[in-house]
Amino acid sequence: MHQYVLFILLALNVALIQNSPDDAKAIESAKNTSIRQIENSLPDKPFEKWLGDLVGTRTRIVWEVNDCGEQSGNPAADKARDFPMCVSALVDLTANRKLDVQLVVGTFKSGVAAGPASFHHAAVVTSSGQIEFIKSLSRLPEAIKFVR
Repeated sequence: MHQYVLFILLALNVALIQNSPDDAKAIESAKNTSIRQIENSLPDKPFEKWLGDLVGTRTRIVWEVNDCGEQSGNPAADKARDFPMCVSALVDLTANRKLDVQLVVGTFKSGVAAGPASFHHAAVVTSSGQIEFIKSLSRLPEAIKFVR
């Protein structure tokens, strides 16, 4: 768990992320996925637009491709695995809180999937370093409403 917290904190403090062409394709897939395709109770809006509206259009969102936290840290054990490919939307919220929303867009061996992205997880890191996991996109507005 501590490694995961460190990962989120490091990822959220990245000043500039340079993306490869494959990363750019993954990020575009996540940004353009309709959130209704992820949860049918949500509006038919691209994820990027919906998240921007949620956190505020002036709030900077940093986009990053990662393995969804799936690597074990043991190269021998991980060598044959095909890790999921996640796109993280990383946001600095007010009150020293941070948000990480991850969508799965494919796998590293197979590449970006043809269909829409799917929800992996969302987490709010509090100013004290505690992590509040959000189990669905529809619960995200309530989880961050106090920190706009």
